[in-house]
Amino acid sequence: MAIPFLLGVLACVLVTGGTMLWPGNVYWLTHGDLAQSYLGWAFYRDAPWALPPGANPGYGLGLHASIYYSDSIPLLAMLFKPLAAWLPQPFQYFGLWVLACFVLQAGFAWRLLGLVTPQLWSRALGVLFFVLAPPMLMRLGGHMALVGHWLLLAAIYLCLRRSRRHQSACWALLAAAAMVTHAYLFAMVGAVWLADIVHRHRLTRAEAPIGLRAGIRRWLPEVSLVVVATVMAAWLAGFFMVSGHGMQASGFGYYKMNLLALVNGDGWSGFGLKLPQGAGEYEGFNYLGLGGIVLVGMALLAAVMHRDLLRERMLPRPLLLVASGLTVLAITCNVGIGAIQWRMPMPDGLWLKLSHLSLQSTGRMFWVPYYLLLLAGLFTVLRVFHGRWQIGILLLAATLQLMDLYPGLSGLRSTLLQRSRDTNAAGLRGPFWDAAGTHYRVLRQLPPALMAPGWEQLASYAQRHRMGTDAVMLARFDWNRFLSLHNDQQAALLGGQPDQNTLYLLNDREVALARVAVPATTAALFRLDGRNVLAPGWQGAIPSSAVDLRRAEASSSLFRLPFRGDFVQDGVGRLLLGPGWNSAGAGEVSTLGVKASLFVPAVDAAGLAVHVGLGLHRASSRKDMAQRLEVWADGRLIGDCELAGGSCGELQLDVPDDRRGASFRELSLRSGQPSARLSVALDTITVTLHPPVASAALASERR
Repeated sequence: MAIPFLLGVLACVLVTGGTMLWPGNVYWLTHGDLAQSYLGWAFYRDAPWALPPGANPGYGLGLHASIYYSDSIPLLAMLFKPLAAWLPQPFQYFGLWVLACFVLQAGFAWRLLGLVTPQLWSRALGVLFFVLAPPMLMRLGGHMALVGHWLLLAAIYLCLRRSRRHQSACWALLAAAAMVTHAYLFAMVGAVWLADIVHRHRLTRAEAPIGLRAGIRRWLPEVSLVVVATVMAAWLAGFFMVSGHGMQASGFGYYKMNLLALVNGDGWSGFGLKLPQGAGEYEGFNYLGLGGIVLVGMALLAAVMHRDLLRERMLPRPLLLVASGLTVLAITCNVGIGAIQWRMPMPDGLWLKLSHLSLQSTGRMFWVPYYLLLLAGLFTVLRVFHGRWQIGILLLAATLQLMDLYPGLSGLRSTLLQRSRDTNAAGLRGPFWDAAGTHYRVLRQLPPALMAPGWEQLASYAQRHRMGTDAVMLARFDWNRFLSLHNDQQAALLGGQPDQNTLYLLNDREVALARVAVPATTAALFRLDGRNVLAPGWQGAIPSSAVDLRRAEASSSLFRLPFRGDFVQDGVGRLLLGPGWNSAGAGEVSTLGVKASLFVPAVDAAGLAVHVGLGLHRASSRKDMAQRLEVWADGRLIGDCELAGGSCGELQLDVPDDRRGASFRELSLRSGQPSARLSVALDTITVTLHPPVASAALASERR
């Protein structure tokens, strides 16, 4: 195995330049998907142990995040975390992972080719097509976990190898390893495992026919072992911390493979093989390379000339059927042929189910068929041609491959080297930020937003100062928890009671809200380094370079009475929503449970009642939903209406003073029936000062 080891190391160093391999070099991990992977690990190494062990509470604070959903290769994260106290700061294992991927890719390719030929030179030339496979190398630009194509080669090898010794244990180990590497790799490994089960069952039946019950007894132990190992690995890594609803994603039929992907170099081909494709079809990048195309073409020609090869199946039929299914999944029902896009007609219900699959970037699912195609080409050439002809053909194909891929390899190497040497990564630095990092335990954005522009700087700052943060990027998250986080943080701001241990970064509209809702005596509000900062309990002077947002030209008139707002996307009414609303989406604002909170402006209305007009409608006509709406303020029922009768279209409310003189008064919209879910959507809100006489009467009634 020395030859594949050396080939893997050599390919890794030549492709990457080698600088990314140094564990202390994190400069190349500061943007986008790479930052997500590294920062997920950086937070995880400092986090206390919890159950499940993959829990990563500081990264994605309040979202039940885990090391699994930061794409940080949980397999290695959980391996290195016990050693965190002895590891240097900073430390990254992604370079070592890339090196291991190249070596293992070469090792399993070497073993696969060894099934056909013992010739060292032929196997070495064949390995070249695997360690320089463009679909694998393309992932070096952002998805470190997905560089692990060796897992797919290992699965194919288990399916093709002659010895079946310890087959069940090997599959359990491989499936578990794939699960704690990346979900897409696990899905493909699982598909090949099922093909192997069927193939071995067919071989068993050919030797001695067995019935259904005997077949179940024969394979149940292996199925149980693989399933248990996979589920246990998934639990350890925190896979189940995101609910099934949170596993839903979008992009099916967009992130797919074009039918011409095998011959579309898309910037990698030195011979100009570049074809038009759909916008999202970069996820289906599966270029064979000119050498690979020639190799497969010669194999097809040889197979036609030697008909006995067509009768002799080199790949098991179940594996070919699985490869066909994965190919269809990669192409999807939105078929792309170059620039031409055609959507296959299908029922809306089926399309809806497909659009909510967890695996949306289906163009990746062609990786198994891709390697099977390469193997079929190499197997055919190795069987048909011998001696100098065999070496000559492989050498010609390998030379064409290197010449063709040179632009892509050169560009990738330059990019990786440049990133590895970029020591000027932007961040939050300076006296205030350093002092705030020791004063506060949490860094939050308002409104919360995943993958917001510049999130890498915020998360890096929080990690450097051991702060928890919601300024993160996650592969999947629980939407209900995100809504709860959004609403709770908004309610704290509207109530004028931001958490004293949290440093807030606000957008411009939240600044207008904070200026009115949060007293100047309790929190500093200023703009520094392009960030709007709300610092509760800050005792020191604001930095000299900062702009005091309380003295700046105020936009607090946004909430002065009379006030009118709506609840469309980006409508000012959405700033007034507390817990209980689906307030973070693009659709209408509607209730989520049996009650919801709404804050109404009462600026300069201390001691006075305000009159509120709510435009709303019934969001669902289901009979199990509440038929009556009640509105409460400060523990008193101030209005109600019948939802079923349509009398809630314009709800008029008199809201008394809440005695605290707060700038916003909280209304509680509740179901009028115990345990029945409230289904109300908001359209508009108007708030005016109540006439003084009526205000006095309301105050007297309250007393």
